[in-house]
Amino acid sequence: MPDETVRDFRIEVPEEAVADLRHRLRTARWPRELDETRQADGITVVAMRALADRWRDSYDWRAEEAALNRFPQVVTEVEGQRLHALHRRSPRADAQPLVLLHGWPSTVAEFRRVIDDLAEPADPGDPAFHLIVPSLPGFGFSGPLRERGWGAHRSARAIAELVRRLGYQSYLAHGGDAGYQVAAGLGRVDAERVAGVHLNLGGVGLAGQHRNEPPADENESSALKRYADYVQNGSAYALINATRPQTVAYGLADSPLGQLAWIAEKFADWVDPAHPLPADDVLTTASIYWFTETAASSARFYGEEYTPNRPAGTGPALERTFVEVPTAVSSFPGEIVPPIRRWAEEKYHIVRWTEHPAGGHFSALETPGLLVGALRGFAAQLAGS
Repeated sequence: MPDETVRDFRIEVPEEAVADLRHRLRTARWPRELDETRQADGITVVAMRALADRWRDSYDWRAEEAALNRFPQVVTEVEGQRLHALHRRSPRADAQPLVLLHGWPSTVAEFRRVIDDLAEPADPGDPAFHLIVPSLPGFGFSGPLRERGWGAHRSARAIAELVRRLGYQSYLAHGGDAGYQVAAGLGRVDAERVAGVHLNLGGVGLAGQHRNEPPADENESSALKRYADYVQNGSAYALINATRPQTVAYGLADSPLGQLAWIAEKFADWVDPAHPLPADDVLTTASIYWFTETAASSARFYGEEYTPNRPAGTGPALERTFVEVPTAVSSFPGEIVPPIRRWAEEKYHIVRWTEHPAGGHFSALETPGLLVGALRGFAAQLAGS
């Protein structure tokens, strides 16, 4: 019989690992730069030196670790893979379970600014939630991977099993980036228990599927232009993650500068410029990837989803399955490509669509109040329907 035990967990990075990180940062070899550098070439040495200096000299991992450990956490094993989650229960008797799913290059730390507000809203008239915040299989404290095959739908099955083991019969799910694919997967593989799905729906995939069609309006034309720019100038990381995760892993596993640059560039490029993130948000994310040694295994999600390297029973046929559960979409202007509703309605049963005035790819960090409001509004709409 498989072990279905759900055990308590605390983040406890050994002191020698923290000291080793600082030593590597002190002795790092920096690349030579051109006389003139551009952000379009990748994250600049000036930006990297500022981040690396703080990571080495004044960033307090122990404070960040303690902040995350404020939230109760669990681990279990599903299909032979370790699965970790923050599990913050609300004191409210009417609270609904809500799964929050991060993407790449992100971690459960992305949601630390919204968990308490969602669990214990100041206004008793607002919906309250029991929060289940998993580290996706192969990411952070759910990694590294032990085998291939952990794409969106297998991850969804594992998270559905985690929710069952925690004792919840019905729940909502939210996700962005890779997390939106897993949240949509929950709407497919666990539709009887998923009451609704809320997505920070990125428009890259939708625009890619419609790239050869004439746009119906200016919004579609703009989305297609942004998609073409992304493919031409910003998609190399995805191709490397999908096709050569092992090759890039050697540099990321051995060099904290390499790991930091690989992540920090995306945090710089994908946020709303009006809401830049504090350096410590980037450094906490990089630290989690570094200490858990999950740079390579998290990258393998791309290989499962974007190339023919897919496990049996998943992939294009299942992706084309319409998501029947009620679906809400939050569109943030700073997304790589904002989603188009007409295209999204081909794949999801959309009952709510919110165009936010600010925010980008990492909305839970950039504009947490907007995300909290969207989730509360969706839950209230479902309760009243």
